[in-house]
Amino acid sequence: MNKRRTTIIISLALVLCLVGCASTAQTGLSVSSVAQDSEYLQVYFGVAPFEPTVTGEAFDVALKAVVGKDYVDEDSFSPMNAVVSCVKAASLDELAQTYGTEKAAKNLAKYGISGLSGPNAQYVACALDSGLIDGATAKTLIKQEALSSDRATELVMAVVNADGKGRQYLGYSDDADIEAKLANAFGTVELYSNPELDGIGAKIVQEKVSTGFNLKKEANNSRFLPSLTLRYGHDSAKHAKQLVALLNSEGIRVRIQVEPKTSIYEYLLDWGPVPEPSATYRVEKYSDDLYLVHAVEYDMSLEFANEADLVRFNSIIEQYSKKYDDNQKEGSTVKLISGAWWQPLYSATFNPDASAYKMIYDNILYSTDGSYSIHPYSLAGGKDALDTKLVELSGHAPVVEERYVNNAFYRYLTGEDHQ
Repeated sequence: MNKRRTTIIISLALVLCLVGCASTAQTGLSVSSVAQDSEYLQVYFGVAPFEPTVTGEAFDVALKAVVGKDYVDEDSFSPMNAVVSCVKAASLDELAQTYGTEKAAKNLAKYGISGLSGPNAQYVACALDSGLIDGATAKTLIKQEALSSDRATELVMAVVNADGKGRQYLGYSDDADIEAKLANAFGTVELYSNPELDGIGAKIVQEKVSTGFNLKKEANNSRFLPSLTLRYGHDSAKHAKQLVALLNSEGIRVRIQVEPKTSIYEYLLDWGPVPEPSATYRVEKYSDDLYLVHAVEYDMSLEFANEADLVRFNSIIEQYSKKYDDNQKEGSTVKLISGAWWQPLYSATFNPDASAYKMIYDNILYSTDGSYSIHPYSLAGGKDALDTKLVELSGHAPVVEERYVNNAFYRYLTGEDHQ
């Protein structure tokens, strides 16, 4: 375990002590199922699942929840009208109007579609050419007299994605260029700060409420579907590369987003002289007896195709990326991927497996403009004390989120075991 990892571990342990034990078979995934899209719309936009036959009013409510404006003609609502509304909601209206009769017919023919005219031809052609819908969906919508719930869900989700309000991700674990994408992502990672939150964080450390926290940019949030997502923390790009390839080798395909973060924790002078700063690590002096490390790390969001794959992730880490006394003793033949830790950290907003995960709290405090957040963890016994101090220092309450962490990390937090 490298020095940086050791310091983070020590920091989290001190948080626990100081706040009354607070520390704070391959499955396709290239296209989300309609059920997952419906869940996504409900989680992020409060859109209730559609009835089997969708009315103009219901479609209008859903589209407004996503874009905040009214684009639906409820009086003459039809599947074709729904397409027109979505093209407008996706900011493609002017482009659609440039389609002349000949161009619209020619482009529709590429998808095996004929017989449309006027605005319907213009807007369907535009929706196809822009990728808002595919040919099969277009043909289904043309044949439908009323809009079905599945097609309505697909259309609204298409607008979510077209407007950049959906998932943010590098790609899939089995993309041919995923290693290059990961390398590019890590190549641009650098230390960042937020004066407002850095100041509050320094105070909670200075007042011995916490010894560290993570600072994150909300712009990097994956916005994945919570029920299928794990958040995996580490500090090594090489480890991430091998982990993704490991999942492929085990037949698990995931969406991936790298969320860089600045890990800030107390530097103890008995660790040795303060090192020279680098692009990914620096130590700042706040007072004669307080030095804080600012180190680049990351959370890797992993959205699985199904719950079974998500649950199996724990056993894969246990086998290939988890240090134990037995597999680290001299003569052991066990091989682990690069950067394997004694206490790997991954978590979900729900409990994937009661035998493998335990609950802690993420005490999230946002900057005034909502663009940054800090994340000190706590156990149940220390949550209230930490939250009270955050309110006192910031003037507003943190967002307390239940998270379920893997057993190894929980054992570390409680001090039960080093492995």
